[in-house]
Amino acid sequence: MVVHDPSTLFERLFELANELPFEVTSRPMMGGHIGYADGRTFVSISTGGFGVKLLPADQERALERPGASRMRHSPEEPASKSYITFSEADTANDDFMIEWLLLAARTAPAKKKR
Repeated sequence: MVVHDPSTLFERLFELANELPFEVTSRPMMGGHIGYADGRTFVSISTGGFGVKLLPADQERALERPGASRMRHSPEEPASKSYITFSEADTANDDFMIEWLLLAARTAPAKKKR
């Protein structure tokens, strides 16, 4: 597992946020961040990478990309059932990431009521 710098990926999320048609917010979570699209969880950022939360059918399509994998928040943790990370080249590609972030936001579950 490649270890990523969460602060660099966090900056990347907010670079992309300028191009998204919804409000992006975040909250620190166990050394990384959870990203929200209009209050709904849609990304996870940690030493495991920039994880995009996707539905199972979308995960299958995403995993066909070279370098894509299920997110592992740390080497000791199991692979995520919801979050997919993409290659460094794909993560650096604005158009590519915006397409997947829009999909993640559209399919994100509704906010949980507290």
